[in-house]
Amino acid sequence: MKKYLYGASVQGIQQFIFQTNELKDIVGASELVEHICTQLFKETVGDKWNDDNCIISAAGNVKYIFDDKADCEKVVLNFPKEVMTQAPGITISQAVVEIENDFMQAVNELDKKLHAQRNKVAKSITTGRLGLKRSPQTGLPVVKEEDGELLDASSVAKKSYNRTKALCEKNFGEAVKSNSISHDVSMMTGKNDWIAVIHADGNGLGKVVRKIGSNQDDFKQFSHELDKATRAAANDAFRAIKPEGGWKGIIPIRPIVLGGDDMTVIIRGDLAIAYVTEFMKQFELHTGEGEMKRILEKADMPQLTACAGVAFIKSSYPFYYGYQLAEQLCEAAKKDAKAHNEQLAPSCLMFHKVQDSFVMKYEEIVERELEIVYRETEEDAKNNRKNSFCFGPYYLNDKQLPEGYYTIDELNTISKEITGEETEGIRTGIRRWLTLMHEDEGKAEQRLKRLKTLNESKHKLIEKLTYHRTVDGKEKQKTFPAYDILAYHTIMNQQTK
Repeated sequence: MKKYLYGASVQGIQQFIFQTNELKDIVGASELVEHICTQLFKETVGDKWNDDNCIISAAGNVKYIFDDKADCEKVVLNFPKEVMTQAPGITISQAVVEIENDFMQAVNELDKKLHAQRNKVAKSITTGRLGLKRSPQTGLPVVKEEDGELLDASSVAKKSYNRTKALCEKNFGEAVKSNSISHDVSMMTGKNDWIAVIHADGNGLGKVVRKIGSNQDDFKQFSHELDKATRAAANDAFRAIKPEGGWKGIIPIRPIVLGGDDMTVIIRGDLAIAYVTEFMKQFELHTGEGEMKRILEKADMPQLTACAGVAFIKSSYPFYYGYQLAEQLCEAAKKDAKAHNEQLAPSCLMFHKVQDSFVMKYEEIVERELEIVYRETEEDAKNNRKNSFCFGPYYLNDKQLPEGYYTIDELNTISKEITGEETEGIRTGIRRWLTLMHEDEGKAEQRLKRLKTLNESKHKLIEKLTYHRTVDGKEKQKTFPAYDILAYHTIMNQQTK
């Protein structure tokens, strides 16, 4: 009997979710994407639905096995229409392959077809004609006015799903009162409005899939166990930062994505590093036990690891660019971690505090703000001499710590050590040293010597701040932690608790 592997992938998830800067619409959009891949797909399959045939149903992806060709054709015909009707602005890619002998071969062929389908532009049902009144937030045609707000069809759909608590309860692992959920970012921040966008995802998944993908049951079990582990890690992270006695008023965390190996949240700035650190720690723990452990043993892996990016932004900064930055920081962390351990990249994070309204890629931020390239002499140019203040990533475990790097615990420790009136002079001196490093390296060195002389009892602390690591072993290229630590210290000590 022939079987058919159906696949669907939601396109433009981030653009759909972060189309506006309204937190309530962002969350509603995320819950709508979750609904598409779970309940809506199940409803489209109808009474022929079989839980055993569902391989993946999370994070914008669906893989399902049909035993009947006609049932599969019916879903292919109807599902896109259902998606675009219930979630205007979303489009999906679909593909189907016949399963022959090798399940992994079918999965690979399906993924290739889905990738090709993404290049085919779907006709939008939200653009509208000229002369129509349009939403000032999205530029799309207005279909409804609510409380004086002009709404397009996509915003209407998002707002209807923002009224649910499902995503928060999934992320927090406990029941949540509606009046404790933030619908506006200002409700999360207090007087100081530094917030953070966190994006994290797992490492080593490709290796696992290559090892176990030919076994349909293992592939399905791995997908389900991975989703469970990610959710459990998020639940543990929430509990770790939860105050004794619970939150008073609004919970300063708003989940955006939680599924597969992906986790994205918007969170009050001073809680961000503690939250994501616990998430990575618990992700390693949960993927190294139970059924997941059995599956990973087949890939010669003790557990999975995760990397994360944390973008610290002001609440007025566009969330879409904050998310993009967090995603790029996560990729930068992964790249560095893989360079030190190709078999299984160790868990680590990168962060950046946005202090410029100019939107750009992280690589451009590094070049513009965090690097000093010297070209005064021919030798400088030849050796590509430069100083950098991009010191991360910061690693979760000291046992997997590459030489010259700091752990997240060390980042926290040094930040605490420079807190207080007795170290105000050191903070001021280091800031001045950083400025002089951009202007005159010789004067910067003199300033640093004077700072050490005036603060002999804090000599070790100053050394920790101004310690340098060579880049790729090149002595002419150095990177320093001071900028990161001062930026992080500011977030931790300006935030209103």
